[in-house]
Amino acid sequence: MLNNKKMRFFTITDIIERSIQFTKNNKIFDKAEFKDVNEGELLAYEEMLVDVQNMSESEFLNKYLKIVRGLEQQFENREISDEKEIEKVSGYNNAIIFILKCIKPVYEYTLCGDD
Repeated sequence: MLNNKKMRFFTITDIIERSIQFTKNNKIFDKAEFKDVNEGELLAYEEMLVDVQNMSESEFLNKYLKIVRGLEQQFENREISDEKEIEKVSGYNNAIIFILKCIKPVYEYTLCGDD
């Protein structure tokens, strides 16, 4: 159910909370098929939900850019090989990128810190 607050008060917290609700309750995707991806997404959203309450924008971006870059290295080095773990980490990574691109749209295409 949508909130009736003014859009100027719509926050990144609202986006994360709605993403959690969608991931938990959607009827579009087969939950069994996407179980591991959803698990990773929910883990990332829950972590970010806590962090948006306590961090500055730069702290938040630095933390999650570091995480995404670390995951990228793990994939490149083939450190993650179990299919379920790959799915979970992919969901985790995708959720982070989704939120990062809400903050700075260029992060959909590149994770460089420069404008």
